[in-house]
Amino acid sequence: MNIIVIVNKTAAWYNYLISLLLLPIGVFVAYKIFIRYKVIRAGNNSVEISYPVMRKTEKHTLQSIVAWRENIVKTGKNSVYKQLEILFDNKTRLSIGQKEHTEYVRLVQYLQQKIPKKKTAAA
Repeated sequence: MNIIVIVNKTAAWYNYLISLLLLPIGVFVAYKIFIRYKVIRAGNNSVEISYPVMRKTEKHTLQSIVAWRENIVKTGKNSVYKQLEILFDNKTRLSIGQKEHTEYVRLVQYLQQKIPKKKTAAA
């Protein structure tokens, strides 16, 4: 609403201030949610990471995985937060949280089945 008021040239000083404060927050949220959106496919001895908004795709073989680990943090009496970290040989790191990704369990099972020796202890 503040931007509409500013465009119509009927803005007060506080409209400029509110817009100046909210614009960086909006850009940051758009970056984190929409632009960094990724689709992960695992199978045929490879892991493919595609970023649809940026039209970028990275494909890694299982041999290019240096190490992977699953961090488990107890967050309450009955709740647990799990995060999977995969480190590739070109120094790229992929972090996946269980709450944010629907096929988290299947990806962990795939890595345990295919490359169990590259699993490292959680820090």
